[in-house]
Amino acid sequence: MKQKQRSLADLFGTQGRSENPPPAPPGFAPPPPPPPVQHIYESLPDPPTKAAPTLNLLSGEESVRSQLHRFSASVYFSYSAMPGKLFLRKEVFYPREKFNHPYILNLLCEQIMRDTYCDTCVRISREERRKMKDLLASFNVGTSVSLLQDDTMKKRIVMAARDNWENYFTRLFPVKGDTSGDTQVLGVSHRGLRLLKVARASGINPKHLILLRSYSYAELLSVKLRSADMVEFSLKEEQLQLQSNRAAQITAVVRLFHQELVEGSDHVIALKSFETVDKSLLNFRKGGIIKLLPIDGLKPGWCFGSIGGRSGLFPTDITQPSAPPDYHHVHLDRRDERRKSMRAPTPRPTSHNGSAQPSRDGSVLGSARSVQGSEMNDVQTFLMTEFAMKYFRDADTSMEGRDLLDGGRNFSEMVQYTEVPVRESLILYSDPDLNNLAVQAFMSVMQFMGDQPLGNHRSEEDCVSHVLMLGKEKEFLRDEIYCQVIKQTTNNTHRQSCTRGWRLLNLVTGFFPCSGTLNPYVTQLLQNISQDPSHPYQELSQYCKENLFRSLIHGGRRHVPSQVEMEAILAGRSSRRFPIKLPGGVDFPCKIRSFSVAQEVVEELCTEMGIQDLSEVNEFSIHASRDQEGMTRPIHPDEYLFDFLLDDGSIFLSFHRVMWTHPLHFDNDLYLEFHFQQVLGDYLDGKLLLPSGGANVVQQMAELAVLQHLAQGLTQEPSVPELKEYLPRQEGGSTNLEQIHSISLRERTTMLSLSPHDAKARLLECLSSLPLFGSNIFLAQKVSHRSCPSPCLVAVNQEEVLFCHPKTQERAFVIPLVEVQSLSLVKSKQDKKVPGVEIKYGNPGRPKTITVHLKQAKELCHIIAVIMEKLVQPPINSSVSSRN
Repeated sequence: MKQKQRSLADLFGTQGRSENPPPAPPGFAPPPPPPPVQHIYESLPDPPTKAAPTLNLLSGEESVRSQLHRFSASVYFSYSAMPGKLFLRKEVFYPREKFNHPYILNLLCEQIMRDTYCDTCVRISREERRKMKDLLASFNVGTSVSLLQDDTMKKRIVMAARDNWENYFTRLFPVKGDTSGDTQVLGVSHRGLRLLKVARASGINPKHLILLRSYSYAELLSVKLRSADMVEFSLKEEQLQLQSNRAAQITAVVRLFHQELVEGSDHVIALKSFETVDKSLLNFRKGGIIKLLPIDGLKPGWCFGSIGGRSGLFPTDITQPSAPPDYHHVHLDRRDERRKSMRAPTPRPTSHNGSAQPSRDGSVLGSARSVQGSEMNDVQTFLMTEFAMKYFRDADTSMEGRDLLDGGRNFSEMVQYTEVPVRESLILYSDPDLNNLAVQAFMSVMQFMGDQPLGNHRSEEDCVSHVLMLGKEKEFLRDEIYCQVIKQTTNNTHRQSCTRGWRLLNLVTGFFPCSGTLNPYVTQLLQNISQDPSHPYQELSQYCKENLFRSLIHGGRRHVPSQVEMEAILAGRSSRRFPIKLPGGVDFPCKIRSFSVAQEVVEELCTEMGIQDLSEVNEFSIHASRDQEGMTRPIHPDEYLFDFLLDDGSIFLSFHRVMWTHPLHFDNDLYLEFHFQQVLGDYLDGKLLLPSGGANVVQQMAELAVLQHLAQGLTQEPSVPELKEYLPRQEGGSTNLEQIHSISLRERTTMLSLSPHDAKARLLECLSSLPLFGSNIFLAQKVSHRSCPSPCLVAVNQEEVLFCHPKTQERAFVIPLVEVQSLSLVKSKQDKKVPGVEIKYGNPGRPKTITVHLKQAKELCHIIAVIMEKLVQPPINSSVSSRN
């Protein structure tokens, strides 16, 4: 107790205070002299004669020192009745900052998880939020950090956010004045500088940041404060001036980060070009970054270094210290541009004419030509050597014992098969953590390929999962993994090992893309091999090329394959026939590959129905449903089907039409049957009500019943039990059963000439005139708007969200789809209560909110999102578009 009280004495006691004030920090001007005393102070009363209360100390307490206890949120000192709250957030990472303290790690992890499940954080993009949710799901973590006890898992979450979220750990400053005139925000982080623009998607709410240009600290020569509101950056290729009312703060933080990275760096940047014919000297151009190398006997004014695989002496007066070059930054400018181009309609990858399954070991082993002797391996080596000369480590860091003055390093050896594990990453990384992870990834690649023995309690599937998870968590490590696998398949004379390497490349290309920097090399490599009929891996290279194409557009698979799927892929079976349920319960078998997206299967089914127009194809969707729970969720066009399928077979897929803008046509039997069954199902479920009108309603119900009877090819009179099956499941349908039966017998005589095809077409024509035809209809238990009844019918189409009376289908409230700003699922805190969907609509600045409570909340949420994604670009940035 004495020790605990001692800390309070240090805080509040007077004896611990210094009599002299602390010296002013260097660089600060002394305070101005005090102003002259005004006459008002003369009226102040004298100080009280009684001394202020002090802390009474017990004898012997002066020598007591308190211990450092763990942080606790339960005991603290604070003012009472505070009018506001202070929120502490981690805004930026300091260069080379560590976060090993458990308390700091816990705070970081909780902040990241809160922002992941909150749609108001403008620093996180839709894709970044979705990937983090997938990572948390793989750790079996919910929305609370208390469920995560392992500090290693917490560190992986923090590192994933730090390395993959481009704008999250960034200090944002309002600026203007660059050459383009579009820049609104300057982002400063431990990685570099980012010129950003704040944009709002058309028709939907969330603001997002668009990258205009980025610079690494290796490109920065200096930063100067030109005036109170003007800062100037001297870059290796340009001068950048930005105007901001926080110019001084920008200058201070950029200068601090840059100096920290330059200190201890073994790199310099060229201020001028240096060219000479002397082979002992190093040639370079202005802006080139040179790595300094140790050498004995250097004269003053000279240094020894390497650049681009060459090395030599150079004068120091034309260089200045530089931050280490960062490979990550090379492709950051291209990545945002690539994402924009990928949003446009792009031709699907064409499958080659060979077999749909990869080559078996027998066909590979039976190849007459050896892998080593193939000319295509020379092309393969040449392409990757060109990449290695630009981005791999210099010879001194990766190939010990070579004389750099005799021509430098043999880069071709760096891209060919090796039996020895690497000790450093192939690509030059400035982050030591990435370097260590790259070494671990290479060991997993070698163990899977059989070039290294498996560790204790480790299987081949574990090795593959480790490589794939590294690529999913560490986006900056993806190019390294691509290079490692390609390296181990180049000039590999061990055929079993090489085959495994190609199958691993098939998985890697399907699960995550490479960067825009590496993509041209990999694409050309796969293209060359796929066009060589004598190459033993021609077929696998074609699959790899198609998988890479999909990954670049759709982002790759979300989940690591299950054990059953993994075993099938590694055995060379990368596709399976899976039944797709059509309306009416008919199964249509489709061939689904491990990396097929929903859009490809939709196009295949539409082709069977004679639909060629891509705009009409976009009106269809595949739904995933779980047998036990009865939960249904539309699959977005760019999602991979195998991410939804489970080994136990509890998930089934169904095919539906969700939009109805194109007119119906009946020239294809499958097309007619599909639409007949879907519309008939809505009619029999009571979702499509006939207009109220007494005898007219009975007449229409009788006609529709006869059309259903004839559509089945039945010509005899329908019995009363049969007629009952033709009527909608609603109140009032059975009260006039005898009257309907009598009318149906009379109508049958006038329709006997109709064929089943004509009967189906006529029924569709009758039902297509109903008000809610072409809508996705749900029954909600409760809607928060006062104009809506309880229960309430919710109908969603390509134009609006309708709220209707369930018995009369009269409109109670309408939200135009273009006014929908955001969607989010509202999970019930109590198991007995139904979940809900929160819809924000109206003015983007002050949106209104309506909450719809229904059992099919997830289905309704995704139906609206799917329709909006098809009609409005870019996709909606909410918990819906994050693909919960």
